[in-house]
Amino acid sequence: MTNLCYSETEKALYGRLQAALLFWRLLSDTLKEWGFKLNKYYQCVANKNLNGQQCTIIWHVDDLRWWVDSSYAVHPDMQSHSSITMTLSKWTSYTASCKQKLNTKSSTEGELVAIDNYMAQVLWTRHLLAVQGMCMCMPTMTIYQDNNSTILLAENGKTSSSR
Repeated sequence: MTNLCYSETEKALYGRLQAALLFWRLLSDTLKEWGFKLNKYYQCVANKNLNGQQCTIIWHVDDLRWWVDSSYAVHPDMQSHSSITMTLSKWTSYTASCKQKLNTKSSTEGELVAIDNYMAQVLWTRHLLAVQGMCMCMPTMTIYQDNNSTILLAENGKTSSSR
């Protein structure tokens, strides 16, 4: 059952990414037909000189966002539970939830473990986008976190911690 669910989720994610890629190809091809030139460094920018005026069109295929959360010590063995959700535009494209394999001492540590556990999925998706040629239109992948101490630790390392 788990393998089937993972396979279906992977297929749905691939389908969503393909739809965004097809939109990008259609839009960029149409702009090229109209005489626009794509920027060679950032391919979601098209330029054209119209009647002596610079005309620039900038677009993004979709916003890709990740939300990671953890519930501290909710299992009988005091292990935490973590989950991740990925949205592409307004729609949820991927979600997963699992019991953490480590016991943590605080909710902040549990949230940090959750980010670490799911970072492989985030990086794999980024790599898939790069292979599909879409990373130029999605320069960043944002991971949202609701614990301020975890955000500080993830961004600044141990120097932001009081311990």
